[in-house]
Amino acid sequence: MTCSVIIVNYNTGNMLKTVVAAVLSNQGVDRIIVVDNNSTDNSMSLLGEDSKLLKYYRKTNHGFAASCNYGSQFTNSEYLLFLNPDCIITTNTISTLITSLQQHTKAAIIGCRVNNPNDSEQRACRRRLPTLWRTIKTFTKLERLAKHCHCFAGVNLNHLPMPQTTTKVEAISGACILIKSKVFKQIQGFDERFPLHFEDLDLFKRILNQGYEILFNPNITVIHHQGLSSQHNSRVPVLKKQGLIRYFQKHCSPSAYLTIKMIAKII
Repeated sequence: MTCSVIIVNYNTGNMLKTVVAAVLSNQGVDRIIVVDNNSTDNSMSLLGEDSKLLKYYRKTNHGFAASCNYGSQFTNSEYLLFLNPDCIITTNTISTLITSLQQHTKAAIIGCRVNNPNDSEQRACRRRLPTLWRTIKTFTKLERLAKHCHCFAGVNLNHLPMPQTTTKVEAISGACILIKSKVFKQIQGFDERFPLHFEDLDLFKRILNQGYEILFNPNITVIHHQGLSSQHNSRVPVLKKQGLIRYFQKHCSPSAYLTIKMIAKII
């Protein structure tokens, strides 16, 4: 049982060092592959050296999806953990997730509970795949009323009680994704036409289309300091809209795609 952790970094400062240190405390880690997307801060120089740590520097920012794929070519591990550079795992995160995944033969991906620094559950921790109406309810924030009436439920499922055991979902948080390497290669990795945002949902959609399952383990918690890289990129709102439109163009009906394209112009 081997696992390589792939982290794509962009200007995350001291946080990257903390994230890597947490990964090093886990058993079963074969390699930690950090791909830097042309950062302008000192985050990479703060890492130091370790026999398991591999650092790769890209001359331009190729986006999250492309750099995840780039990092994956430097390992033959049985499992890959794609971890955000602002997401801190605990000492047993990786081994527990792998064990859970091994217990479900049809599953290819597993995620866990993702909390904010104040220990509240992040909204995108457990999700459904986007449809037109789910997306409208999420982007208009109507889904925040879902705790009172499930008819308002959008993409996110945090209005539901936290399950007690590992359960099947359509989508997990993109901050911490454990996937079987052979399946990642089979579906040819992330679609690099999604430079930032919706590349994870596209991956989940293609995984499900192949007949695999996606799991959510509520008994493992990681802390996600959301948006640490994004705050240094003024193009994030534009890229998010582009990702939304591309997802609907690729996976949904022409009418849903055209509707989302119009909505994206006003949100």
